[in-house]
Amino acid sequence: MAKIVVIGSANMDTTHQLKGDFPETFTSESVNEIESTARVLGGKGFNQARAIKLQNPEAEVAFIGCIGDDESAAKVREEMERVGLNHSGVRNLENHTTDGRVILVNNKGENNMFGYGDCVKQLTPEMIDLDLLSEADIVAIQMKMPAETVKFVIEYCAEHGKQLVIDPTPQEKSGILVEDMAELLKKATYLTPNEEEAFALIGYMQGKELSQIKEEFKNTPRNIRLKMIESLVKKCPNIIATVGDKGVIFNEDGRIRKQKPYETQCIDSTGAGDTFNGGLVGALARGAKLREAVKYAVMASSMKVKHRGAQNGVPTGEQTKEAIEVYEQEHEVDIDEE
Repeated sequence: MAKIVVIGSANMDTTHQLKGDFPETFTSESVNEIESTARVLGGKGFNQARAIKLQNPEAEVAFIGCIGDDESAAKVREEMERVGLNHSGVRNLENHTTDGRVILVNNKGENNMFGYGDCVKQLTPEMIDLDLLSEADIVAIQMKMPAETVKFVIEYCAEHGKQLVIDPTPQEKSGILVEDMAELLKKATYLTPNEEEAFALIGYMQGKELSQIKEEFKNTPRNIRLKMIESLVKKCPNIIATVGDKGVIFNEDGRIRKQKPYETQCIDSTGAGDTFNGGLVGALARGAKLREAVKYAVMASSMKVKHRGAQNGVPTGEQTKEAIEVYEQEHEVDIDEE
């Protein structure tokens, strides 16, 4: 039985579903364009841990993080208990409000968000439950915790032979991965950047500042960006890049491969990347080859975006398997080679 540890953030989010597109400015009129509002559990770390457990219920999945001492913290623990996550490594911080995000979702399923709270910023190396970490077969992290904690976990996993999956978000912090000839990046088993994050890693490798990288991202034609990302994946074979409607670019045995996306109706893209990571890690923990794990991750993500909220609609591993079988009976879905 695989043992998996996820380290990161746990939130209580507020999601506003808009009737139309995002407002250019926030006024009393733009507020009236909200169709519905919901308080939902979230946080990239919690989302990923929950998705992994649903994808691989046989695995022992533990979550390490920091939450407040409020009602939202109690709801976080209740949901972790309900889905079978080990939350013994979760610390309640006195006089803190559990972190959260305000998320706007437009009528295309796209989202804009901003966060508040500093619980994840308190997740220092001293907060890490080393007993849980020492027993893990696979560790999954994101970049929202302090840089010193990210470095500590990477070095610990490298020293103790742990598989490590890094979601390099937010991109403001991912620059530490390419310092010193990308030593930290090389120590990860896999990294799962989206298109913008992969482009940022390329820029950081070239010594550029984030402001310049963001400007170049906007001004670089997409076909050129995708070619650049393919080159990155070829150079760094542990990178699995998700590129939206173009699917996933990854490296298998030195060859660039592309998993096409599954057709889906996107109601809310919130949590799609976390569900991708959950599908990927869940499948890897079952012993799946990378190609199969990527396929599960893509399907799980495509099923999740049909539902609103960061955690609603995340499928089980069995549901994902059945959906792949049905879809591939009706469509030609192949992995391309180059």
